[in-house]
Amino acid sequence: MRKTFDAELQELGAEMIDMAAAAEDAIDVVTTSLISNDPRAARNAIEMTRSMDRMERDIENRCLRLLLQQQPVARDLRTISAALKMVTDLQRIGDQCANIAEIALLLNKSGSTADLTHIRAMSQKAGIMVKRAITAYVNRDQDIAKEAIALDDGVDELFQQVKKDLVELIVSNRENADQAIDLIIIAKYLERIGDHAVNIAQWAIYCVTGELSATT
Repeated sequence: MRKTFDAELQELGAEMIDMAAAAEDAIDVVTTSLISNDPRAARNAIEMTRSMDRMERDIENRCLRLLLQQQPVARDLRTISAALKMVTDLQRIGDQCANIAEIALLLNKSGSTADLTHIRAMSQKAGIMVKRAITAYVNRDQDIAKEAIALDDGVDELFQQVKKDLVELIVSNRENADQAIDLIIIAKYLERIGDHAVNIAQWAIYCVTGELSATT
């Protein structure tokens, strides 16, 4: 019985890795769509987030099955309950990627003239945070979780830089105001993705210690 349960837990970890990889890919594709003005990439990102919805349901079903059919000990219970919380954060990351894609499609029609260097850097750092947070969960590695959390300061600093860039864009030409507003919304979504990655990393630490820090 325990062997079967352990195998199920391994499958759960594999599914979490797959969903985190999908989130990381969605972040990358939607940012590429924004920078390259590629509506097809934006639509692909939306499709990717829909597949994340299916992954969320599969993971939730596996967790509930483990809780109902088995009698998990304290550490196993932490693993399963953390997965249920983390999958919600991953799904919200997918939602935010879909929202960014929708805005990217609007910007594609109007044409964006802004320098997106710092937005690209935000997306890359947020993607790394998600990957490290899930790796920390699967490997029960507090150090990697803490690395993911530490990266959030960089995301926040980039968000402040993006706001500064967009103010300068508006000052240079007030006709840029609409696209600047759209881009600040995108940057805010990326900042929230970083916050969700912090939540995931904190749940990874909880799996090891049984203690949970305040989530964002």
